[in-house]
Amino acid sequence: MARERAGDPQYDGSPGVDTPTDDTLRAYDRRIGALVIEDQVVGHVASVVREMRFPSRQRWLWFTVVWPDGSRELPFEDYGPGWHTVRELEAGYLAYHLQSTVHERRLLGRHWLSARWGASQTFGVRWLEGDVAARRWLELGLRDEDF
Repeated sequence: MARERAGDPQYDGSPGVDTPTDDTLRAYDRRIGALVIEDQVVGHVASVVREMRFPSRQRWLWFTVVWPDGSRELPFEDYGPGWHTVRELEAGYLAYHLQSTVHERRLLGRHWLSARWGASQTFGVRWLEGDVAARRWLELGLRDEDF
């Protein structure tokens, strides 16, 4: 179901038939953008590019959201044929949710993370470029292993 806000570009949620170009996907490697609500930065979205080898060899994007208090959402992925997140970001927004409550659980020597999502929210996205983006990546303490 598509989300709508007056004046925002809209993505209808239908599956994509076109794979983004390699240049488009490569542009998401170590990319960072400010998440905006009513002209205020309320967090950041960061991404890296990985390669999927099964069931076929293709590019695969991982994203994470970082909130102003430094907490991070669990990473999420995007890949074809739909490329839903890429299509939203190319349209200038991210349909996501407000800050989650993340729980770490342990059982029989294994541990995993689970999250209770905040309310649904559509954020505007302003991409950071060059030195500003590199500096913000470091300030937020992001590492490729975080994805």
